[in-house]
Amino acid sequence: MGTSVISSNVATWLELAVAPHWRRDKCRIRVHAISGYGDNCYAISMDERWLCVGQGRPTIFHGLSAALHLLKTLRIENFEPGDPTSLPPLSAGDTYCLRLDGTKGIQPCGCARTRRTAAH
Repeated sequence: MGTSVISSNVATWLELAVAPHWRRDKCRIRVHAISGYGDNCYAISMDERWLCVGQGRPTIFHGLSAALHLLKTLRIENFEPGDPTSLPPLSAGDTYCLRLDGTKGIQPCGCARTRRTAAH
C-alpha cells in the first residue's frame, strides 16, 4: 500500500457516505474555500480530517456547487461553512479534482493542475 499524500488522518468517501447514518449527531462536516488551486475551489472536511481518495489524495471541488452536489447526493444535510484555508503544497497528480457538469453530474476537472507552488 502506498503512503498518504496528506500525512494526517484522512476521511474517505465511504466514511463520509455512511457517517451521517452511523453517527449522525457526532459528525462535523465542513465545506472550506481553499486557495492555491485556482479560483473558486473547495474541499470538504469531516471531523477535521480532509476528504480524500486513495493514498491520501485530497478531493478538490471546482465550484461550491460541486461540493454541495456531493453532499446532497449522499443525503448529508448537516454541514457548515469551514474557515478558508490552504492545503499542503501538492502536485496535480496528488489531488483528485471534480467539477459539476449541468448534464452529467460531477466530472473530473483540471483545476488542481493550476496549483501554484512556491519557487525553490
